[in-house]
Amino acid sequence: MGLGLFFYMETVLEVLMQQLPAPSIEVLSDLERLIAIAPKEGFGGAALQFLSNVSRIENFGAYHIADLARPRPALSFWSGRITSYWFQRDAELILASRDSQSRIIAQIQEAPSDDVHMDRWHPKPGSKRKAIYDRNGVVERVAVSSRDGRSGLRSFYLRSTADGWFDEDEYAALCKVLPIVHGLIGLRHQIVGTARHGAGDGANATRLRDTNVQGFVGLTPREAEVCDLLLDGKSIAASALQLDISEATIRTLRQRAFRKLQVGSARELMALFIRTPHAN
Repeated sequence: MGLGLFFYMETVLEVLMQQLPAPSIEVLSDLERLIAIAPKEGFGGAALQFLSNVSRIENFGAYHIADLARPRPALSFWSGRITSYWFQRDAELILASRDSQSRIIAQIQEAPSDDVHMDRWHPKPGSKRKAIYDRNGVVERVAVSSRDGRSGLRSFYLRSTADGWFDEDEYAALCKVLPIVHGLIGLRHQIVGTARHGAGDGANATRLRDTNVQGFVGLTPREAEVCDLLLDGKSIAASALQLDISEATIRTLRQRAFRKLQVGSARELMALFIRTPHAN
């Protein structure tokens, strides 16, 4: 564990001690494991297990906005009972609605700069969102929103129809622990960098280029390779070593790729990749 993550872990534990009256040894132990696994593959399952100490939640995910000056929400993480196919498909349906996008952006922008904004919601009968919830066996959701400089994050936690509505005690407890999980999702973004959260279908920039997908078709093979390494969280030095070229060349190839894809940063590249349909 790196020193930065070690100190962050200690800080979160101190916050939890302040927020939860007399937390049990089991809860603290679960939190330690959750923080340690935040950058790893098992984070989603560990987070659901941690939340089970408070309330049963079967699915959660997050929308990320790379640049609040040009807000375009993208599904950046998901985990739980609902399969990746349906989570991505439903996210596309939701984000296709300008009203839904506007609500996500507004909730993030309303979050205090030094805190989170929480809300509880369920769809209206007869609405398109209600049909999505019914198909997935979801009755309501709780969401946490925050903004950090130019970027924003909104995580959401879905309650199954079988488990029924959250009661007031459950919701009060969730208001204390969900900001911690939300913060760890944000931490995961920072540590993993531009890795493809949840994109487990093997797609990468080279594959999108080879299958003539959107702007990726305009990349040269080398530019696509550099984007692949960037999406996998590789630094300039690591990319140069792997491709056996200079760091200056890596920088040039990144800049060319960014111009062609009309993105201005690694975060925007990640958001574009997540939004782009992946050919099978």
